Amino acid sequence: MKILGTGLTGLVGSRVTELLSSAYEFEFINLENGINILNKKSVFDAISLSKAPIVIHMAAKTNVDRCELDRQRDKEILNFSNFSQKEEAWVNEQTAWAVNVFGTQNIVEACQAFNKKIIYISTDFVFNGQKKSYTEDDTPSPINWYGKTKFEGEKLVQTSGLDWVIVRPAYPYRALFERNDLVRVLIAKLKKQEELNMITDHIMVPTFIDDIANALDVLIQRQEKGIFHIVGSQAITPYNLAIKIAKEFNLDSLLISKTTRREYFAGKAPRPFCLNLKNDKINNLGAEMLSVDAGLREVKNQIEKIQI
Repeated sequence: MKILGTGLTGLVGSRVTELLSSAYEFEFINLENGINILNKKSVFDAISLSKAPIVIHMAAKTNVDRCELDRQRDKEILNFSNFSQKEEAWVNEQTAWAVNVFGTQNIVEACQAFNKKIIYISTDFVFNGQKKSYTEDDTPSPINWYGKTKFEGEKLVQTSGLDWVIVRPAYPYRALFERNDLVRVLIAKLKKQEELNMITDHIMVPTFIDDIANALDVLIQRQEKGIFHIVGSQAITPYNLAIKIAKEFNLDSLLISKTTRREYFAGKAPRPFCLNLKNDKINNLGAEMLSVDAGLREVKNQIEKIQI
């Protein structure tokens, strides 16, 4: 089966295509192929020419603080009376709304025009973090601009009339990639004997990217529809994550000190307190989602195999 996708060269997407390349033939919507998701015509041309029945939309502006800086400008652009002026501004400035909403709208409309199923990769940041845990039935209420724009993307998908899947991953990590994730940043800093100031009052669910690939395969093979939390099986604070990393990789845990969200993110975009997404729904379909401990062991094993 062919699958057409955006963001397939990124942190998550590149590993998904690597692990699932024997099962699917992936086609890429990206700038390297001359396709900008902010250019409606190029998106329509790419999707019209593809025989892939499924489009995976991963491309997004994900830096939370940079997205927050776009908030005011995005609101100004949204107030433009002329849509062509909005479009021109979004294409030129590539703000959070431009990429995460306008770009998604282009993908959705092209999928509608050519009858494609869409798998939309969202985020745990659509929630406000005020509950102890979240299932797929909980109503999003984002507290920062990144979460807001991703939730707007979700709504475009849900109201599209298409066959759709929304996937919410969280804090993805892997063994190797040109761009660092949270786990590999912490490993690298501890190896350099750098001190870490880690948050104790934020709950997250780190997710091993290989599990995301496997879960997507399950969803595709079973022709599932709806929302799925594709996250790990262990909620943890950043501080405790760093402690576990130090232990697993035989690094110095005395370099790790404690801080709070208020102190660490002072002057930055607000972060939700508790993003404990539950993964029972995807687990019940047979997709195993590793705990932090098991995921770190697998990262270590993969790194060691490459170094041999």
